[in-house]
Amino acid sequence: MRSLVGLVILLLFVACGSKPQPKEATPYGQKIILTDSIARLGGADTIRFGRMHEGEIAEKPLQLVNKSATPIVIRQVERTCGCTTLEHENQPLMPGEKRQMMLRFDARGEWGWQLKLLRLYLNEGSKPLRLYVEADIE
Repeated sequence: MRSLVGLVILLLFVACGSKPQPKEATPYGQKIILTDSIARLGGADTIRFGRMHEGEIAEKPLQLVNKSATPIVIRQVERTCGCTTLEHENQPLMPGEKRQMMLRFDARGEWGWQLKLLRLYLNEGSKPLRLYVEADIE
């Protein structure tokens, strides 16, 4: 009996002593790939919020990935509606780097199928990266 108690204590000690290793924060969200071509000539992508209820405010994480040969900076964001907000950093995104952004869609006062547009002007490119924001509001 004494050896059984000792074994249980040993197992509890071993189980409690091994701490799970903290996970490294992994990037999340829809990836938006930035290339040399997109930085110079613009491009387009669609962000889908799916079905929402009128009055709901939804957030969608985005992951910006710089696959170009040069640093990329979002120098200006234009939006066609006050119902969309893009939280982002204005710091340069170096080649190979990834950065999180948050897109918010406010469905208050909206109904039916919605298609909004965000224009991201990058560095000195003349044409923007167009992000179409789509939602179906019930």
